[in-house]
Amino acid sequence: MPVITAAVALRGGVTVSRGDSMDAYNVPVGPAAVRGPRFRFRNPIGPALVCQALIAVQALADVSVMATGGKDSPWLAEDMVPFPAVLQVSCWIAFIVWFFRVRSNAEVLAPGSHRYPVGFAIGAWAIPLAMWWLPRLITLDIHRAGGPPRDAWLINAWWFVWLLDGPLSVAFHAPVLDPFDYRDPVDQSLGILCAILAIAVIRRVTAAQPAGPLPYFNMT
Repeated sequence: MPVITAAVALRGGVTVSRGDSMDAYNVPVGPAAVRGPRFRFRNPIGPALVCQALIAVQALADVSVMATGGKDSPWLAEDMVPFPAVLQVSCWIAFIVWFFRVRSNAEVLAPGSHRYPVGFAIGAWAIPLAMWWLPRLITLDIHRAGGPPRDAWLINAWWFVWLLDGPLSVAFHAPVLDPFDYRDPVDQSLGILCAILAIAVIRRVTAAQPAGPLPYFNMT
């Protein structure tokens, strides 16, 4: 393990010197990393592949439901109830694991440049009302940390469709349609489109983060 005997960061004419020991993944970047907590860069490809696979299976299940009778599909029969539920929960867990991984990596790549702390990668999804907006901002910050800002339209498109498929769909079903039946062609099509866009976002954000050890950066 290499030893960095003096890491010097310059900011506003102030020099900070420190001794530290680190490996290629445990990399402080810039002055903010000297003051803040240390984050370890971890390869995001594994969680990304698991998440994409589960989302793809969920989309294929939605296609199967549409092709085999909607709410009367065998996939939704009473004896099959646990399987769709387990698949849905697995998608959520896999996405949160991937999201937290890339957010932690983004802190290594661009420390001090994010609008919300790392813990919000998990907590933002549980805050009433704010969950409809904050995760989108966090995703944009993560993507910017991996390189020049680009493809914000993809993240925005995914988030808009997610809102249509989730909160806005519930708000529409409750007063207008059956509040317990989300298996009509419109709902199923939105779910499939949301899955496609989610996979595209996961691929793009993951590709923006290096997959191997990082060099030591001393950025001002």
